[in-house]
Amino acid sequence: GEANKLLYLFTPEFGRCLVLAQGVRQEKSKLRPNLVDYNFGHFSLVRGREFWRLVSAEKDSRFTALYQSAEKQLIVANLFNLLAKILVEEEDSQIIFEDLVLLCQTLIELPPQSDLIPISERLFLLRLIKHLGYWPNEVGLTDFVLELLKNLAEPALSQQATKVINHFFTTKIV
Repeated sequence: GEANKLLYLFTPEFGRCLVLAQGVRQEKSKLRPNLVDYNFGHFSLVRGREFWRLVSAEKDSRFTALYQSAEKQLIVANLFNLLAKILVEEEDSQIIFEDLVLLCQTLIELPPQSDLIPISERLFLLRLIKHLGYWPNEVGLTDFVLELLKNLAEPALSQQATKVINHFFTTKIV
């Protein structure tokens, strides 16, 4: 009915899932406050005939700081939209999910208007391209990152960028 809502969830185990949240648009819905677009949470799902059905939801408060910056919020929203378009439904996406969490944690740590915010986004996109198999094996990401660092003129910014890049490359890309 009109009170129901179809939404996409991005999970580590099942990747992109189409989920039916029944009655979530009603004022009295217990699920409604926990279903914020482009946010992290803990969800219980039951397999239905056509869709997964949402049974319970709880917001993850670790990431609420992201939504105090319009720039950071826009980056996260754009990335969720991109993932919804390019990922196959119900396919294991553990590494991509971990990278997304890592990006969000990095964005939270960065001050507003930092030059490293767009760099962090681009590094996530590079890792995504690599995970999806679009980055040629003979071209290493480290070569690209070293070239990126050479192009950062300001030494302090270069040091900060090195920290962000090292933070992003703590998990090995296969």
